[in-house]
Amino acid sequence: MKARCLISIFCLWASLLPAAELTITRFDTNGVISWSNAYPAGVITIQTKSSLNAPWPVGINHFTSNAVGSADVGLAPSNGFIRLLSVDISTNFAGHFTNLTHSYGILETVAGRGRSNSDVSHWQPSFEGDWATNVDLSRPHISFGDPHGNVLIVDQRSSSILKVTPEGRLFTYAGTHTAGDNGDGPDYATNLHLNSPNGGWMAADGTLYILDTDNAKVRKVDTNQVMTTLFTTPLLGDGRAFWIKSDESLAYFGSGDPSANTLNRWTPTGGVTVVRSDFGNLGNILGDERTGELYISDRDLNRVYRMDTNGTLIPIAGNGTQTGGGDGFPALETGLILPRSVWFIPNGGFFIGEHDPGNRIWYVDPAGIIHRWMNGSSANNFRVGDGDWFFANPNQARLSRVRAVNTDTFGNLIITESNYGYVRRVRFQRMTP
Repeated sequence: MKARCLISIFCLWASLLPAAELTITRFDTNGVISWSNAYPAGVITIQTKSSLNAPWPVGINHFTSNAVGSADVGLAPSNGFIRLLSVDISTNFAGHFTNLTHSYGILETVAGRGRSNSDVSHWQPSFEGDWATNVDLSRPHISFGDPHGNVLIVDQRSSSILKVTPEGRLFTYAGTHTAGDNGDGPDYATNLHLNSPNGGWMAADGTLYILDTDNAKVRKVDTNQVMTTLFTTPLLGDGRAFWIKSDESLAYFGSGDPSANTLNRWTPTGGVTVVRSDFGNLGNILGDERTGELYISDRDLNRVYRMDTNGTLIPIAGNGTQTGGGDGFPALETGLILPRSVWFIPNGGFFIGEHDPGNRIWYVDPAGIIHRWMNGSSANNFRVGDGDWFFANPNQARLSRVRAVNTDTFGNLIITESNYGYVRRVRFQRMTP
């Protein structure tokens, strides 16, 4: 590790330095730190401490997509000394996967106590305001982290959206825990019924969109927690895939019975139209607002696709079977087992979550090579590995029935899993800088 002091109270630390040395260019009176010469596809770690002899605590990570950048550190006595660490997570560097795994830290359970896998609502009024890890979830299907540190859970069988605060308390965010339809709003979100919501999407500002499956509606909950109905659709059946563009000019969602084999498109002027109906069983989807392309996980066809703007499918992971390839092989030569979710990170790599009996999370790097991120099994792996570095024992089965994998505003990995009902998180925090 190489170090040099910039001025008397600010120090720069960097390892695996870019060709030009990582440099702090400014630390202003508002507590915003700026830098140059970071890796264009990398991770910056910011650490602060109050005195020279104090140990460096766990820092805050940021993905970097450019050589220059900035972040709000804040002004406080504890910020008397600052250092930066920059690592390369592009495939230009042989150790990119190690750099990425070391940028993530502790595995923890956010919500759920993993006690029952029955396909009913487990909601009890006593859960309101309780610690989120003391409650029973009811087959959650996807979760999102908002800009304020809350985690919002689409809890299918309780017909509600649940909120876990940064302190770990659980509250109802939308729905009444009674399945039904009592209107389209606008109304406070906890005054309106939902009916087995099975998908969702969160905008950058925290606006939540809900695929209200059994009501055949897409709902919008704004940042004031007011819910409206954005549009209605024909019956959805087992619809779960959902993505909407930030300006609400375009949405895609899945439908079909008994499996979600149909991808639908919605626009405000054109309404709902069918894109194609030849999928095996749609999992989660993800759109690219810049290109208009859509990324699609197909559980029953054991593939992940990119769909271009003409509706053409291009496989990007999976060989169409459940065997072959594996860790370190090309993703297109690897057998995936019921891939249920796809999620990209800023370096161009992406995560894939497998449902049972796959029960794994894979990472596909920008060069198309697949790496096992976390392992799982068909057992109820409730809280297995909590409190440890998520990658401390890569062979240990820590997951079961992965339904969704995504990152929140802060880069933390949010994992929704298991019929037993729990949500996990891997902190985007470097443990050993």
